[in-house]
Amino acid sequence: MTEASGAAVVRFCAPGGAIIGHGVLVDDEHVVTCAHVVNAALGRQLRSTDDARGEILRLEFPLLAQLTALAPERRARVDAWQAPGAGTAFDGLDVAGLTLVGESRPIGAIPVPLAQEARTEGDVLLFGPVEGRPGGWVPAQLRPLVKQYRQQIDQRSQGAHVAQPRYSGTPVLDPKAERVLGILVATAVARQDTDVYAIPVADLVAAWPAAFAPLPASPYKGLEAFGQDDAPLFFGRDAMTDDLVSAVDSRGLVPVVGASGAGKSSLVRAGLMPRLAAGRTDWRFALVRPRPHLAHALAAGFAQAAGAPRSVPVSELEAWQSRIASLGLAAAGDLVLASTGAERLLLVVDQFEEAVDGSPATDEMLDQLAELAGRERSATVAVLTLRDDAFGGLFVRPGRFGEALRRTAVALLGMSADELSEAILQPARLRGLTVHDHLVRKLATLVQGRPGALPLLEFTLDRMWATLQRGQDTLSFEAYAEIGELHGALAEYADGVLAALTPEERSLVRRLFLNHLIAPDQPDVRRVATRTELRPAQWAIAVRLANERLLTTSSGDTGEETVEVVHEALLRAWGTLASWLKEEEPFRNWRRMLAYAMRRHEAGEESAAVLTGPLLADAERWLEERPSDITVDERRFVNANREHQDREEHRYRTLFEESVVRALTQAAQRADNADTALLLAVEALERSAEPAADLLVRSCLRHMGASEQEEVPESEYENDLRRMADRIRLREWAAGPPGRWTTAPGSTRHWALGDEDISVLIDERGNVRIHWGASDSGAVVPLTAPAVIAACTSTATALCLGTEAGELHLYQITDSVKEMWQLSLPCAATCVAVDGQGSKIAVSCDDGITRVLSAQAEGEEFLALPSPGFVEDLDFGPDGLALAVQTAGSHIAVWDLTSGERRCDTDATMDHVAFSADGEYLLSAGPRTNDSGTVVRLPLHPGRLAALARQAAGRILSVDEWQRHVGMRPLTQGAATLSDSTPPG
Repeated sequence: MTEASGAAVVRFCAPGGAIIGHGVLVDDEHVVTCAHVVNAALGRQLRSTDDARGEILRLEFPLLAQLTALAPERRARVDAWQAPGAGTAFDGLDVAGLTLVGESRPIGAIPVPLAQEARTEGDVLLFGPVEGRPGGWVPAQLRPLVKQYRQQIDQRSQGAHVAQPRYSGTPVLDPKAERVLGILVATAVARQDTDVYAIPVADLVAAWPAAFAPLPASPYKGLEAFGQDDAPLFFGRDAMTDDLVSAVDSRGLVPVVGASGAGKSSLVRAGLMPRLAAGRTDWRFALVRPRPHLAHALAAGFAQAAGAPRSVPVSELEAWQSRIASLGLAAAGDLVLASTGAERLLLVVDQFEEAVDGSPATDEMLDQLAELAGRERSATVAVLTLRDDAFGGLFVRPGRFGEALRRTAVALLGMSADELSEAILQPARLRGLTVHDHLVRKLATLVQGRPGALPLLEFTLDRMWATLQRGQDTLSFEAYAEIGELHGALAEYADGVLAALTPEERSLVRRLFLNHLIAPDQPDVRRVATRTELRPAQWAIAVRLANERLLTTSSGDTGEETVEVVHEALLRAWGTLASWLKEEEPFRNWRRMLAYAMRRHEAGEESAAVLTGPLLADAERWLEERPSDITVDERRFVNANREHQDREEHRYRTLFEESVVRALTQAAQRADNADTALLLAVEALERSAEPAADLLVRSCLRHMGASEQEEVPESEYENDLRRMADRIRLREWAAGPPGRWTTAPGSTRHWALGDEDISVLIDERGNVRIHWGASDSGAVVPLTAPAVIAACTSTATALCLGTEAGELHLYQITDSVKEMWQLSLPCAATCVAVDGQGSKIAVSCDDGITRVLSAQAEGEEFLALPSPGFVEDLDFGPDGLALAVQTAGSHIAVWDLTSGERRCDTDATMDHVAFSADGEYLLSAGPRTNDSGTVVRLPLHPGRLAALARQAAGRILSVDEWQRHVGMRPLTQGAATLSDSTPPG
């Protein structure tokens, strides 16, 4: 409240910028302040009695600096002058009245009218400068008059924030009524004295009665609906009110159907409800709007009717939702009546068209409303206000609710000429004024028979009322022409509000209306926008437009703030908005399409997304071009569709690639020519990660008599080959230690595993010792049977031993040796391997199974790989996710430990096996030539194998071979670019 009222405060500054006093805007163009403040602004003596009328001053609106970069300034002319006394601040009336000239009041500067009656006690607020802020409020208490023209005010604040001389002219504000009770004129001289003095409102009016004498408040509602408290001003609907009272008395459901702007809400609130309240029956009322959804709104309405506060606690809201769901509306209404002692409950669901969302919860509520329709003189009666365009869809709805609607609907008839004349004339007479007879007839003629014209009529009359000057007692044709007549009043007013904004603010207003406040598929239907979906700048401009009565803000039962157009008449009558809509038609057409797609998706008509191809391309273009104009839900829906299409395209590419691979594989298997078969197999391999393609290429290589292996210098893979020295296989155990590590001559020979920091020594009897560094001493590893196989990590921090008794032991070695676990194998083991991290163990047994165990989980087996024959060697890939198994007969299989599938299966003559550091080859020591060693390497990576195979073939497939063997033209090599290819057929 104080922020809005503070926006009406003006301040005056000396030429150097120092604040010298304040004033207050009491209507659209008039400001009141102290005469001595005007003297100070003109550079005169404060107590000067020289007439200042006609002088032009500059003033500014300090609190509006919170909305704009600088406080807006205006020029004002002194038109009323009651000089200060020549003696003290208690002499003379000391009042000046000013009129804004050149520009109208700034947008957001909402006037605070003068109170109509003086007061001598109560809480008030004073506004003035505060260090570091545009201004602040000082609480105070009114006291009686102490002298003619002066009223005492006792401040409550102490310290720096108290009224001071620069506060002169500031309003004395009634914080509850938001009316000016006077203006500050003097402060106490003594610093410790907190008393200040004001000129009361009666003396302000006396100083300039032509401007300050209060006009009666407008009896017309403008674009707002009549409320229950407006019943004395509601005329012309007696007959319809009688019909509604009869309908409510006889049945449990009364839908009131009419066009937007026909007055449905006003009829129910200001006609029906007051009439019922004045009758003999004790009625209880629950007035709701179905937001965020009908079930929630009904629960809130019942809770409030039972006595809950406006903001219903969550627990109580949930309790009423449960009661309504389990008992039904009628029984829930009985609970309200029992708790309040009332006889009947009127449930009003205003703007019922907002409730129909197709959700199961809403459908259940519609069934409960249909149950009320079947009750005669029901204790709980539901009245629904419903637009006629929405009524058509519900009218043909199958089921109980559609039938109940057809049977009980009450059509809101248009007003007759006499009724319209009464609605125009009678409210003015209540204020002691009249309307020119010919103008009454003209307005009634223009409105009669025009659905939706009543808000325009009320707005026109309200704007005409604002043109009244003091002393006038008739609304005339001159005022009617001044505001733009019936067809132009609303548009002219809205354009005036828009013109007072900056270009950036006007752009915000345009986007706010087009993207958030108008239904995408119905340009004359308003949409409710939540604060969370608006940017801060959009919400700030929405609040300012609400102050100008073009929009209305509210806070729902959940506390969520919303904004909407004050009435749909604005959407139909504002030409500027119509031109915006025409310019935005392509974008709005797309948003309508998007809204339709979103409704279909939410209704479950499509199991997946519904935007594809050009529709999705358009959506992504708008998303890029207009990101700030698209709601969070719309953006989320478009992104979900993009993800869906990406998945579909990937699935299509995968299916197409699989079909191409099948065709290539079958062609390779049928081909008579060996090199042609190999090249076809290579094409399949480059498009498929399946082991079958790998096996096919290797088979074709063997069929050509070409080798899968290459010999390269040992120097390229020295570090990789060292890993072979960290394993002892059963076949090596049988041959005896090679004497890699010895002491004095004649000492026992040992195998030596590990590195120079930690060495694992195993002698020919299977005894195991651990040595640290170069020390001769070490730790004996106690075993119940000799160790016959062994493997460790490169640093020997993890050591696995297999014994003659079929036991497997795992040790952790740091500065001591710790056994982690031991287990018994089902049969004798031939070799063992440990991965580089010491997290997995692989052990091959005579039963033809290679078992992969978890080093951390007590040796738990998580994979069993078939390995028929005698397994000679094992090695883990560098990432621990692959395992090479070499069996007697030079057969090698490479397993994927994630999927448990065989990645490679080939016959290759290799002594040991070891993965290269990049995992692309299997390595083994080759023959020595000229005192330098070689390495035999077997390609594992599809690209390496394909390159080797193409080199063996010595050529590429021709176009004719593609057509003859595969039935299509050559495709771009590699699956990554298949999307650029044209599928066959």
